[in-house]
Amino acid sequence: MRKKASLKIMLYLDIAILLILIFYKSYLFIYESNFQSNNINNIKAIEKRIDNENKFSFAVLGNIENSIDIFDKKIINEINNDKDIDFVVSTGNAVLDGAEDKYRILNESLNRLNIPSIVGIGDNEISDGGDERFYKHYGPFYFSFILNNAYFIFLDTTGKTSVSWQQEWLKKELKNAKNYKYKFVFMNKAPFEIKEDAFFDSKESYITDKSYRNFLIDTFSRYNVTGVFATGSEIYDSRKIKGVNYYLSGGAGGRLLVHRKNSYYHYMKVEVKSNGVSYSIVKQETPAQYVLIRRLENIWIYIHSLFYINLINFIIIIGILMFFGIAVHIRAEKEVDYYEDFNSSIKDELTKDKLNIAMFTNNYLPFIGGVPISIERLVKGLKNRGHNVYVFAPEYPEKTINEEKNVIRCKLLMYYKTKQFKFAIANIFSQNIEKEFLNYNFDIVHVHHPFWMGSKGLRLGKKYKLPVILTYHTRLEKYSHFLPFFKLIFKNILSHNIIQRFSQKCNAIIAPTNTAKKYLENVGVSRYKVTIPTGIDFDYYDNIDKKKLIAINEKYKPNGEILLCTVSRLSKEKNIYFLLEGIKYIRKHTDIPFKCIIIGDGPEKDNILKVIEDTNLKHIVSLLGSITPEEIPKYYIVSNIFIFSSLSETQGMVILEAMAGGCPVVAIRSSGIDDIIQNEYNGFKTKEEIDDWADKTMYLMKNPDLLKKMGHNAYEFSKRFSLDKMAERVEKVYYKSIKHIKTYNEISR
Repeated sequence: MRKKASLKIMLYLDIAILLILIFYKSYLFIYESNFQSNNINNIKAIEKRIDNENKFSFAVLGNIENSIDIFDKKIINEINNDKDIDFVVSTGNAVLDGAEDKYRILNESLNRLNIPSIVGIGDNEISDGGDERFYKHYGPFYFSFILNNAYFIFLDTTGKTSVSWQQEWLKKELKNAKNYKYKFVFMNKAPFEIKEDAFFDSKESYITDKSYRNFLIDTFSRYNVTGVFATGSEIYDSRKIKGVNYYLSGGAGGRLLVHRKNSYYHYMKVEVKSNGVSYSIVKQETPAQYVLIRRLENIWIYIHSLFYINLINFIIIIGILMFFGIAVHIRAEKEVDYYEDFNSSIKDELTKDKLNIAMFTNNYLPFIGGVPISIERLVKGLKNRGHNVYVFAPEYPEKTINEEKNVIRCKLLMYYKTKQFKFAIANIFSQNIEKEFLNYNFDIVHVHHPFWMGSKGLRLGKKYKLPVILTYHTRLEKYSHFLPFFKLIFKNILSHNIIQRFSQKCNAIIAPTNTAKKYLENVGVSRYKVTIPTGIDFDYYDNIDKKKLIAINEKYKPNGEILLCTVSRLSKEKNIYFLLEGIKYIRKHTDIPFKCIIIGDGPEKDNILKVIEDTNLKHIVSLLGSITPEEIPKYYIVSNIFIFSSLSETQGMVILEAMAGGCPVVAIRSSGIDDIIQNEYNGFKTKEEIDDWADKTMYLMKNPDLLKKMGHNAYEFSKRFSLDKMAERVEKVYYKSIKHIKTYNEISR
């Protein structure tokens, strides 16, 4: 126990440190003084600083890359100690990458200089969307300024600026600089090819466009440029091309040395005098003498720099890892037994007590959908068996007729309408829900969603030590297209994680089909699971007014056509467009007269109507809209074949309903379908291929005797799933869970 308490204390300390660091980083980014247009501000500072027209000097360096050990600790100190240097020029790659924190780190480093600095743009500055940050913090990608008798030009070699545009600008600038004694050009990449045997990372160090390189060299020569400075790699090099001096200097600390003669950390010092310009190299000595030791030192410096500049990020990452490590360890210490205790002192026979049952759902009647209908039928079946059932459901703006007393309506947090759906979101934070819950002395809690109202029911069940049952109704991953973003993450990760984590907190899970049960096993649900489909309410099929059947018959198959029927929400996940393609295929490949009715409504209705119009199916296909569950059986009875194309079902409840009306079924093989349809007995399961699905439908249309036989088989099969039989099976799950929780509570005392 002491060890567990210590771990909890460590966990809380870790969380506190994480919160402090995250707050500190947020503070820095929000309240830390921002810096904008540094280059123009520093140019003005340079102009004020230099009072001698005939003499000034500046340092040139490249590849700072947020270096700590070389740039921060050595080069900055040396430059500050050299009173002759008036300003500093970076030829590019001053940051490790273009992230905001790297720019802020660079700014902190440059602020340690006692003199102004000018920052040119390089490939590192524009990486990770850094071009916008460079423009904000330092200014334009290419620019120029005048200092006494010298003209300074900065070019953009990253590709962000149009080459042709920059060429014209450069020629104008050099024409303007014609009367100035000195002309200096700064760029990140060299304007000449660097051979592989000369440099370490040469392909990134020069402009690859040969015609552009030739233009620059010829232009610099034509206008008598004094010196051209480029970053190159970390090696120092100088050469003269067509009368122009070129200097490559990229040893400001950010790159590893390549162990060649001219490979060393350094910066250039340029002294401008009335009688000419002098150039010198200021080397930064590394004390290690041996090659292996020096190489290890280089690697350490690089790693150390990375950790140093990202110290807070590094600590946050370590803190997060510690959090998960400690949390997992605490959880691992808690022993959990998911197996039934067969030594329980409680008797195994079923109790005959009538139960008070609380059900929690995110949607219910008057909203028409598979889940509300399934719940309504289960409630009816359980009440017929003498139990008291109360449904906690959202309050809808549409008032229901003769609202049942057993429905406890929860006030809404919001009612959100979209083209896709209507979301009645109950206020699960209301204390009234728990107050109502305590009024009924519940024996068990049954939740129908693994979130929101389902979570509310789970919390209440756990709080009052009641067993909680989950019915897995919905394939959440099939609804990812409703989300505005993170669709793939929800589809492939979050949806399955939500179901797995929630199910593990319940005492038992009801799956409507064996396929759904297998899915739960695959995602790691080890709790007790049982397969129980939604029951069929045969009351809706008995004593139907024959006049209504005749009216439907005369309206939709007046000349004895074969009537195909489907019931589905009109939304993308229901695969209705596949069904329409199948109808089009059937019309093309058979002369048998037929009609098709589609019962249901949804966001895709207008698009479906357009497809029906465009494919000339309007004389064959009729959209009937929403029809009450009590009326739909009449259409099943009149229809000849039930067709189905959805791939998102957990049980395909309408398939069993259609069978109860004597319809054989043709459906795409998928979850919720596989367990119900038996090929060539009560229907056909097909591949998700138009010709296969349509051919099986036409096969039934062409063989009336087989159609009649399979219709009879479908009806006989459906009788296994009456409301009473399904409610009895659910009742057994309740009793089993109640005994299990009583056993657990006894052991825990």
